[in-house]
Order: sequence, then structure tokens, then C-alpha cells
Amino acid sequence: MDTTPHASNGPSGASLTGRRLGDYQLLRLLGKGGMSQVYLAEQQSLRRKVAFKVLKSDLAEDESFVRRFHKEAQAAASLVHANIVQIHEVGCIEGIHFIAQEYVAGQNLSQYLSRHGALDAELATSILLQVAAALSLAGQQGIIHRDIKPENIMLAPSGEVKVADFGLARITADGEGVDATQVGITMGTPLYMSPEQAEGEQVDPRSDLYSLAIVGHYLLSGKLPLQGDTVAATLAKQITQPAPPLATVAPETPSNLAKAMDRCLAKDPADRFADGEQLVEALLATTGSHGRA
Repeated sequence: MDTTPHASNGPSGASLTGRRLGDYQLLRLLGKGGMSQVYLAEQQSLRRKVAFKVLKSDLAEDESFVRRFHKEAQAAASLVHANIVQIHEVGCIEGIHFIAQEYVAGQNLSQYLSRHGALDAELATSILLQVAAALSLAGQQGIIHRDIKPENIMLAPSGEVKVADFGLARITADGEGVDATQVGITMGTPLYMSPEQAEGEQVDPRSDLYSLAIVGHYLLSGKLPLQGDTVAATLAKQITQPAPPLATVAPETPSNLAKAMDRCLAKDPADRFADGEQLVEALLATTGSHGRA
């Protein structure tokens, strides 16, 4: 979830700040993305803060997109995990389609990196472990995030990491599931996109692992491994150009951690870890821990 403040145009052309929608009092704009605007709101009946995501008005006019918006929320709501932002409710009030979800006070990983730069291996591994644990559960339920990037990784003041915005999620285990591929490769973020997603091909949980390894490179080196001057050039690099070995750009990275990230960045999904569970095990091995994230 992008929480960078922006000027807002609500579904009716005006900001929704201060408006009451059903049980929700909208307090202020948190940010917006390509599909939605996100407000901080108070759920009056439970006296709790929530992130209130509103589908943009032009997309709300597309019935097929509205159906997908609701199905994606239902898919994300099935993912109950400490490292996943929880969905409380999806609905429509006064013609406004919304998702009410857990509000994570703190900052996203992109904001943290802009202030602190590259991280030490211990902190980076902790973040990667928690995201991998979230992806492991999602993969077990046949759900792929499709947009893993620092802006969608929330850091709570407690140090807990939560993956946000399964809004591009695709259900793979059910033929009636959400199919975001019809929107094409504009869905997702090129800087973190797997080769198969960049080519518009079928994706599976290994695609999210590739994206997470790009994040890992950024955490440990402060640099993105595959970046072109244009979107097309970046996508071309994701498809054809091998990422530099992490040890060459962040030489202080422990070798096992560097090898785990390099494996996730293999161009052929068959050469990556099979799923998030395997990546969790590999990352635990780098810490010398035998517990679970």
C-alpha cells in the first residue's frame, strides 16, 4: 500500500476527508495508487483506526473491475497471518466501493530506506524472513501477491513487518479465481517484476520470491539490480539480463544470505526456491535459528 501523501480527488471529484460512510468516519488521506485512494478512518462501533481503501471512480464504472476488486478483497481476507495486513470488510456505501483493513501505524519500507539507507544483514534478514513467511502462507492458499516492493511492506513501531495490498493478487488454485493477467503487465511494478510477469506469462509463488529478492538487493546494497532508463528498458532487463551477484554489490552480506537471494533471482522459475516455505528455511539457516518466523 502506497502511503505517500497526495492531493486527492474522491469518487465524486472531491476529497472524502471528514465524510462519514456507514460505520466509518474518514479522517485524512494516507495515499493513493493506480486503482484506489486510502484514507485513515475510525470505525465508530469498535472505536478503532482502519485503513479505508476506496476504488477510484473511473474504475468503479467498470462492472468487471468492481467484481475483481471485491474478489481480491475476499482472497486477501482469507490470509490470516501476523505478517499480513488483515482485511476487515469489503463493501459499497453510497456508490463508493471500499475495503476496510488493518491500519499499521509506522512507515513503509521505502520510507524507512529513504531515511536510513542500506541495512545491516541482521535487520535485512529479519524483514525478508517475515515477508517470506507471509508469502509462504499465501502460496499455500494458491494466492500470489504480484506486487511485492518496499512500498507494500509496512514496518510497525514494534519491529513487526506486515505485507500490504494484495490488490493485484491472483488466485491460482481455483478456476473461478481472480485473474489479473487480463490487465496485462501494467499491473505490478517493473523494477520488482519477475521475468515471467514482465512477459505476461503465467505466474506462481516463485514470481513473488523473485520480487522479494529484488527488495533484498535494495535492502543490503542500497541499489536496484536491474533498472533501465525507461519502463520498457527495465522490463527488458528483468527478462534477459542476469542480476549481479549480491556478494559483488554488497560484499559484507553473509554468503548464505547472498546465495539465497541470488537463487530467487534466477530467470527460470525452476531454478528458484519452489515456494515461500523453502525460502523461510534458507533464511533461518542464515541466522543459525531453528525456530519459525
